[in-house]
Amino acid sequence: MIRLDETTCTLPYYAPVPLTSLPLLYHREHLFPYASYGDTEATPVSRNFRMVALENEFLRVEVAPELGGRVYSLFDKRIGREILFRNPVVRPVRILPIWGFISGGIEFNFPIAHSPTSIAGVGCVSGVADGYGFIRVGEREARTGMEWSVEIGLAEGCPALVQRTAFRNPTAMAQPWMSWTITAVRSTPDTEFIHPPHRVLVHDHRVVEMDWPGDGLNWNRNFRQMTALFWKPGSAPAFGAFHHDLGFGLMHFADPAQLPGKKVWTYGCGRHRAWSLATSDGRESYAEIESGPLLDQSEKPLFAAGAERGYEEFWIPVSSREACSAIERPNLVLPPRSEPWLGWKHSPWQTEWERFRTGAGPLPDSTVPTGIELEAPLRAELERGNDDAAEPLALWLAFHGRPREALRLVESSVRPKARRIAGLILWRALEQPGAAVAHLEAGPLHDVVAVMELDELYVQLALPMKRVELLERAPAHRLIVECRADLALALGRPAETLRLLRAQPWPREHQRYLRSELWRKASAALGEPVDEVPEMLNEDNLARFGAYWSE
Repeated sequence: MIRLDETTCTLPYYAPVPLTSLPLLYHREHLFPYASYGDTEATPVSRNFRMVALENEFLRVEVAPELGGRVYSLFDKRIGREILFRNPVVRPVRILPIWGFISGGIEFNFPIAHSPTSIAGVGCVSGVADGYGFIRVGEREARTGMEWSVEIGLAEGCPALVQRTAFRNPTAMAQPWMSWTITAVRSTPDTEFIHPPHRVLVHDHRVVEMDWPGDGLNWNRNFRQMTALFWKPGSAPAFGAFHHDLGFGLMHFADPAQLPGKKVWTYGCGRHRAWSLATSDGRESYAEIESGPLLDQSEKPLFAAGAERGYEEFWIPVSSREACSAIERPNLVLPPRSEPWLGWKHSPWQTEWERFRTGAGPLPDSTVPTGIELEAPLRAELERGNDDAAEPLALWLAFHGRPREALRLVESSVRPKARRIAGLILWRALEQPGAAVAHLEAGPLHDVVAVMELDELYVQLALPMKRVELLERAPAHRLIVECRADLALALGRPAETLRLLRAQPWPREHQRYLRSELWRKASAALGEPVDEVPEMLNEDNLARFGAYWSE
């Protein structure tokens, strides 16, 4: 019998702190129009999270709609054990593109590797009929207007979790995309990664192909640093992880023709284990088994206008190593899906803009979502004399490749935020950096992002003394320290660069490398080249491959 109910889970919540209130247009580290986070609160508060629970005679699954729709728990009733890494806290850390990644459970990502809604509320519907129950989560992506939906299901008599995923692009333009389902499991020295012999791409400080399992690649204890493994084309339908010390594991099954992407991510059992502990309560580490329709995370193809895609896969708990080698597709005939698309109605941000678009609400003061058709209502608002519509319309037009039209709306404004937008358009889109200077200098320079933008422009124009004046009066922030360290190097003071880098406490950041590059350059200028940068810089040492830049 299938049961469906709702409950509340109270968890320690470390709130992410927004980096800025400014729209992050033309920033490769961020994902306009989404907000990015600069810090995480050091002290948690108790927060109640809605959980939608589904169970059959074998498994109980809990889905958290307020955390991107992730599967938060997969409990095997046969052995009385939690199969996933069920994070006891919600503690965001800094991973591109919005710098708000949380670990644990099964995370769904589209159209980028770490979805911008992974710590936000998404749509959720559920139901039970004819021996099958489902929880469906989904979102209209605010940047592009594309949509995703994931159905998590359980059937009577079947000890497997069903995942049915659908994507579509209802817009008139092809859009870049990628998609990975990221499943977090426990990470111990006795965790074995399961896959038949095959070729695998190893991404650590290198990007190299190797034979799997080779010399112990299948054992977590043999990894001394964070590493990603991507199996090459033609791999088997099943893979997963088994914990020999815990006596259970999790296998994934999918048709390789539909879902050829198979990845393992581990922090290993060396010094990088601390990175995984930073996302939890500091006690348990995790690894990830990931699946997707693309072979690796360097691929970002175009999703055709008007196209739809759908995939079916299964997550199967196992309680013996022998069972891992005997996984087959569950013998299920799944019911046809009803209308899977959940749209925008659950999202307060997009809802208020939809109300404005249809004339049912006022002009919002939030950043304009570029995935909604808003040109006509914003122009109508301007014609009615509301000058506040100029900036969102300029941002909307600039994002959609119409920078000259956007510039005309803001270039004569006296508002600092509008002047900044004008400067960014001149500099980034129209390639007129000299003309952008006066606009960015008139921008909101109390904000660290505006300061960093102007400093970068001064670098391009070779204006070091302008940089000195700007950074002397800039607000205190670690990003400003990075700018000052770079300036010291440009002025021929590499020892000052190293001093600044040593003195600042840095948060861990994945796949950015700015501080590491400064350290290497300053050390080389002093005649002290280094093979490995200090750990206190808190940047990973992964080779640049499939990074999560927004460009």
